Amino acid sequence: MNNLGAILVVCNDEAYASDLIGKLHDKGASVVGPVTQASVALALAAQTSPSMAIVTHPLTGRRDAEELARELHDTWGVRSLVLDEAMPGSQKVGEQPWLPEADELTRLQQVLGTVGAA
Repeated sequence: MNNLGAILVVCNDEAYASDLIGKLHDKGASVVGPVTQASVALALAAQTSPSMAIVTHPLTGRRDAEELARELHDTWGVRSLVLDEAMPGSQKVGEQPWLPEADELTRLQQVLGTVGAA
């Protein structure tokens, strides 16, 4: 089984989020969200204890994607996959403690590779 656990989806693109959630469900994930604001994502993480978060597209609100990822990890131990479009104009973050473990990342990349594909 390719169970990904509970994944918090933070995305302000409704069509992309819908496709992503469908693909995650197909792979056995339980999905929390989608939400567009970091404050709501943090509140949901406190209530639902997701195994990880996927942050895509720029967030609405005060925090950016990297700040949300750091806070999710520092406060709740939730690792995050922050997609490039969530941090426009920024440099690659590199190795950060909030990044997914290698096996989680591989499974997520397989799912994300099919998002948006016909």
